[in-house]
Amino acid sequence: MAKPENKTEFFYNDNGLVAIGSPVKLQILNLLREEPRSFDEIVKFTAKAKSTISVHLNNLRSCELVEENFDPADRRRKIYYLTSRYMGCSQEPFTEHYRNLLEKVPACGNNRSCFTEILLHALYFGFEAYGIDNTPVVKIIGTDLGRSVSHIFESETPEELLREIGDFLEFQGKCRVTVLVDPPALQIEDNFKARSTPIIGKPFCTLTEGIIEGILKGKLEKEYRVTETECYGSGHRHCLFKITV
Repeated sequence: MAKPENKTEFFYNDNGLVAIGSPVKLQILNLLREEPRSFDEIVKFTAKAKSTISVHLNNLRSCELVEENFDPADRRRKIYYLTSRYMGCSQEPFTEHYRNLLEKVPACGNNRSCFTEILLHALYFGFEAYGIDNTPVVKIIGTDLGRSVSHIFESETPEELLREIGDFLEFQGKCRVTVLVDPPALQIEDNFKARSTPIIGKPFCTLTEGIIEGILKGKLEKEYRVTETECYGSGHRHCLFKITV
């Protein structure tokens, strides 16, 4: 049995944002984020009574977060799947990085580059300070941006497209990009936004992660996944984005 969630999570459908705080509903939603599941699988996962799960599933369907279909292999079974996207969650507020960032603002003076760096970091650490993990929605926004520019790229193969993406990122971010082949990855150095990130113990560049993923998906029409595994924020001297299909 999975441990019940103890937070509020945010999901998005065509009607807007829906906040879910029920631990059992969150168990169901996070199970379905992995893959569609049968009613019996959901009952087993949550260790709740069938009547309880039925009520929660009906409520999630009424919120248009979940839908059901008959199992094509056995029409006596129903399969449930997400019709919404996970956007983030509440978390314990962490203010240290945000306070340190605000203390640096006066030193920027009229330095436009310095203030731009502060502004970009504030959007990340500000949400963190006010108790919101916005990483999922930032990734989605990055993917949207990547898809929107994917038509300007000319390459038709993954290898050529990665090189073209590298050139694009170097021009836009004034950084150095190395294309790695086996396994495929992009290594970025001297990205001004990432380079000035304090060491926070985890990757920071979720927006760039999404942009790369969006370009790959939009241009090659395949479900690529881009994951930042090394970052200035995790103590490395570069950012490394691994790419899988």
